[in-house]
Amino acid sequence: MRKERAVLGVFSCMHFLVDAACAFAMYGVFRGRDAWYWHIFLYDFCAFALQMPLGVVLDGICRGKSAVEKYRCSAGIAVLGAVLTLAGGFTHVIVLGIGNALFHVGGGAGTIWSSEEERSVCTRLGVFVAPGALGLFLGNVWSQSAVRGWIALAGALALLCFGGMLLWLGRGEGFGSCFGRFGENRSASKGGMVVVCCFLVVVLRSYVGMAVVFPWKNTVFLGVVCTAAVAGGKAAGGFLSDRIGIYRAVTVSLVFAALMYGLGSFWGAGILALLFFNMTMPLTLFLMWKEMREQPGLAFGVLTFALFLGFLPVYFQNVLPMDYRLTGSLGSLLSLVMLMGVIRRKGAADGSVSD
Repeated sequence: MRKERAVLGVFSCMHFLVDAACAFAMYGVFRGRDAWYWHIFLYDFCAFALQMPLGVVLDGICRGKSAVEKYRCSAGIAVLGAVLTLAGGFTHVIVLGIGNALFHVGGGAGTIWSSEEERSVCTRLGVFVAPGALGLFLGNVWSQSAVRGWIALAGALALLCFGGMLLWLGRGEGFGSCFGRFGENRSASKGGMVVVCCFLVVVLRSYVGMAVVFPWKNTVFLGVVCTAAVAGGKAAGGFLSDRIGIYRAVTVSLVFAALMYGLGSFWGAGILALLFFNMTMPLTLFLMWKEMREQPGLAFGVLTFALFLGFLPVYFQNVLPMDYRLTGSLGSLLSLVMLMGVIRRKGAADGSVSD
């Protein structure tokens, strides 16, 4: 249990640093260069869309191995991604994006394979994904700092140290006694509807997250608070689902998200909307993994490709002409309808999701 928690802590810290490094490079190194508009597109394509084929490769490498060996493969891919992320900050946005994609695929799969039991997976996924939002925000802020060179050096050294810790944690006789005990060889269910609905929910989450711009979010302090709400929602979603069940967690979070988005002209309500709306992120990851139990890399990749699709309308400035409050509320309610349907159906089939 102690080693399991250490692995999760290291993965989470690395997630923060990798995303901070990407934001630092994009806004502190590449911004202002020619074709900045296309640099954003190239980076997002490599960082999000490429996770799907890279996830397939990782799953193929891990196929047939023990849970310990799968963790080691995933950790190695994550460390390689971290190294490429650092190299990409000095070379090109494509290298930067590929490094980001490799880390997320390896880190996500490693988080799953290092889980002690199935019930802990959702919580661990929430803890793993949460620091990314903080890293993106602070990396952007740090890129404008007068001492950004020292910040970059300290961050790079910290990231490499954490990478070494990940590889070291995969060694030793005691490793196999506490990893992968949730029955990795159970067959996956055939519920394709779960995959489709989770995919569409993540497209909606990405679109709403990009398209909804609160008019009161105009200071650094409110930016920090909103970022903390996004990160806190992702972490809280995993914890809540393990306490009250995914069905109840989805219902509570998205009903309140719709209500708070409707009152989003007030900053307090808008912050709560961000918190509740992002609580479903680890839940959709968990549901995807349940359908692709031996393919966590593909499960992550499918949903990050959905994030990329949700980004495109905003990038090409083709958003729907709706008030931001209506956009947030409708996105929450549509997500609620889709997730409630598939969770109840799956719960009725195996009794394991909605309890």
